[in-house]
Amino acid sequence: MTRNALFWIVFILIATFCSSPTMASEEVEKALEGIDPWVRTDTTRIMTYIEQQNAHTDSVLRASPYWEATNRDLSFLLGIDYVGGPVVDNTGRIYFMMRITGESAALFYLDEPMGWPRQLTPNNWAAMGLTLGGYRVHPSGEVLLVEVMKHGSENYDIYLFERDGAFRPLIEDPDAQFGNIIFKNTGEFYLIADKDDRRTVLHYDMAAGKLDSLYTEDEYVSLLDYKDDLLLCVRYFSFSESQLFLIDTRTRKSRDLTERGLFFGGDFTLDGRVITLTSDLSSDPEDFMKFAAVDLKTPKKLQLIMDPKVETEEYVFLDKLGITVAGLNRDGYAQLIAFDMKGKPVEVPSTEVGIAGGLAANESGRIAFGFSSPKVAPALFTFKLGEDRLSRVAEVSTFGFDFSGINVEVIRYPSSDGFEIPALLYKPQDAKLDGNNPCLVIYHGGPPSQSRPYFQRNMAFALSRGMMVLFPNVRGSTGYGPAYQEMDDLEDREQSLVDCERALDYLVEEGWTSFDRIAIWGGSYGGYVVNYLSVKTPEKFACGLSEVGISDLDHTIQYSSVSFRRGWEREMGPVGSDLTRKLSPLTYAEAVQRPLLITAGFHDRRVPASDPRRFHWVLDALGKDVLYYEEVETGHWETQKSQLIRDYTYSYVFIQEHILMSNEE
Repeated sequence: MTRNALFWIVFILIATFCSSPTMASEEVEKALEGIDPWVRTDTTRIMTYIEQQNAHTDSVLRASPYWEATNRDLSFLLGIDYVGGPVVDNTGRIYFMMRITGESAALFYLDEPMGWPRQLTPNNWAAMGLTLGGYRVHPSGEVLLVEVMKHGSENYDIYLFERDGAFRPLIEDPDAQFGNIIFKNTGEFYLIADKDDRRTVLHYDMAAGKLDSLYTEDEYVSLLDYKDDLLLCVRYFSFSESQLFLIDTRTRKSRDLTERGLFFGGDFTLDGRVITLTSDLSSDPEDFMKFAAVDLKTPKKLQLIMDPKVETEEYVFLDKLGITVAGLNRDGYAQLIAFDMKGKPVEVPSTEVGIAGGLAANESGRIAFGFSSPKVAPALFTFKLGEDRLSRVAEVSTFGFDFSGINVEVIRYPSSDGFEIPALLYKPQDAKLDGNNPCLVIYHGGPPSQSRPYFQRNMAFALSRGMMVLFPNVRGSTGYGPAYQEMDDLEDREQSLVDCERALDYLVEEGWTSFDRIAIWGGSYGGYVVNYLSVKTPEKFACGLSEVGISDLDHTIQYSSVSFRRGWEREMGPVGSDLTRKLSPLTYAEAVQRPLLITAGFHDRRVPASDPRRFHWVLDALGKDVLYYEEVETGHWETQKSQLIRDYTYSYVFIQEHILMSNEE
């Protein structure tokens, strides 16, 4: 054999080895053999497993010396209620969701600011496991449709509420998710149904009690507006790529209105156009989304209306007045603006420093929105366009608790490539640069989402225990423009995860803490981040809390709701690819070194409970220090106050055990 031939044989062997799919170890594969045959299908065995693990976790955490005080203080703080999600109809009636001492939020209305609120949804729904997902009011105020789910399943039924408060179920199916309601008139509406791995546009005639299928396609579709037999829709190809299109409700055929790009929202105007928020007029990838119009007669041609030159969080369009009211996002803080179809500014009242969101409007120009800040509990406000005066609609009591000592600042830390990552840093007033502060690093869900400085009742608890809290907004987060949001797609995911890791380095390098005083915490995609850091950088934190987090991308993508499946694949990689295996924490489960608390929601449609269930099983089989709790009456998040208090108590007791005890000893 010649030296040259030998060289190429060795080269091919090395290349083959280096390009071979990422595989889990034999120990991980063997552990999975013990759970995969029953983890999704054997209800009896699943429930037995959940009961055993829940009892063990509850016993361990209740034995902590931190339990009593933590549960007491969180019961008080999380008992502070909330108000939000306003809608205002053309009569001036304001609807909103609020929790007042009950287990879950109820739907209320009032006919004048700070008047006596009238409750619409009954109190016994919480005991039945029923909670609200959202609601839609016809502009006339004559029809109110409410999305109702059981145990947080996100399988919404539709209830009809009359103006006098009488109600009845209108559309029910325990295996379907109904929602995204758009009215045609007071007696007809369109909506979306998720069922049998399809997303279907439906038409409902209330007089006939008839539900008809109108349109179906494979992509994720949402309804935006209706006018003159046309439904304005958006088709999502991923979390960061979409397209506006129209459905003719007479012919049931669709036609594209824009090219593929990034579009957020859309409304018909009175002059035969559609207004939308898009990145397609941006010549520079670093630009923010702009407001544009597209003429129905000349589709795919966008006309610039207004460039806010900063992230737009949300907007509402008043078609009768031709005015847009938008909430801008500057490093997480909000600013309200308004403008007409020529981009000319319209005066609006200024708000305090905080977050104004949940914009709603009626045809006469009455605007309603919610507001909160780290120091200010949620409240609702309203104003009339053309008037420089805010009226408080509703607020909640803090029972005299003083939140004024909660301090948060926007900081930026360098990632491994020098790129600056924005983050929110909460510090106790007596925090010192002595390297000894207990710290929480909390990663948001999404991936396309943003940690913002809104009112968080549990922050007061963390600060009272001397903890610093850091919320990184790593590459892939919203709030910093389309280009930033797309920086974590596919192979770029690893760099975004390095951004997550560098948040831990920042706290240590700045002199605030040491690695053995840091706890990492996240839910949903944030839970995935915790799982990933647990196998990649276990030496940089003391403990991890993964709530409804992904450990095996192939498993979650395969069994997640159709609403999320395509988005996951286009951001993380196709099922069965080397990339999804490479990015899956389960692949490297043997590398876990630090204690973990893993949670799941039995009815979760987004991250199926079988994923965190499998991760715990494998870690336990490998002899790792891991606790598991699966809530059997929730889905992707808690729906009742008692669940919230218990879960936060579990979380903070677990965290204090690992980042406070060592210091006290």
